[in-house]
Amino acid sequence: MKIMHVHFKSPGTKPGVYPIARRGEHLKHLSFTIVELGEGFGEHSFETGEDEVSLDFYTGPVRVTVATAAGTQVFDVAKRASMSANHVIVWAPRDAKIKLEATDGNAKVTIGAAKATKGGQPAVLSGVEKEVGKESFTRTVFTHIADNVPAERLICGETVNRPGCWSSCPPHKHDVYRTDPAGGPGEVPMEEIYYFQLDPPQGFGFMRLYTDSDDPQPFDHSFAVEHGDTVLIPRGYHPVVACPGYSLNYTWILAGEGRAYGAWTDDPKHSWIKK
Repeated sequence: MKIMHVHFKSPGTKPGVYPIARRGEHLKHLSFTIVELGEGFGEHSFETGEDEVSLDFYTGPVRVTVATAAGTQVFDVAKRASMSANHVIVWAPRDAKIKLEATDGNAKVTIGAAKATKGGQPAVLSGVEKEVGKESFTRTVFTHIADNVPAERLICGETVNRPGCWSSCPPHKHDVYRTDPAGGPGEVPMEEIYYFQLDPPQGFGFMRLYTDSDDPQPFDHSFAVEHGDTVLIPRGYHPVVACPGYSLNYTWILAGEGRAYGAWTDDPKHSWIKK
């Protein structure tokens, strides 16, 4: 696996539409696009087609208009208080028409998408907040899209790393079917995308993407991730750490052969840290 296929640097903030990953080209199930709204490009319209989508917001405010066969809904998304605070994600079904409008200055929106066969009613969703881990791997997880909407494949949310702290620890993966003899969720193959924001924005973090050494196609890559970077996770373990002094937020978007949050396997070499 070549690093260029999974780590994409920020496209910058010039107004426009920036497709980062296309389903069937970069990943099997997921696609991901960054939309920068601003001077000369204050709105962007698109159709979801055969995809369900998640819309996440980083600056703003933004007006989101979603038209489906059942009618039209308008969501006014407020300007974000900070990258560490709970915010909202909008879920929209397939066969919808969506318009994004910046209502006061520039606005950044990301679009995560996965193929779906059924529809539903669009919704604006706050994250369900949970503190995870302990000591130097304490982080805040906001789960926005789970069983609260009729999503077929997508599971989405955000994680906030405190300065100097780790997340996705112990390192875990979700790339095979594996049952849990103890009756837990086991493991389900799901791809994932991480989209990073740093506060202050000149900060950085590191991410490692790797497999077990006995994997039939092993790899081990590490990346310095900066504000606006995207990393695709087709498989493998994927821990993240923030540089001291900088809060690190990443949007995470999952889709795959199944749909089950928590259906992953920890790296057995490091699972002891939870105890």
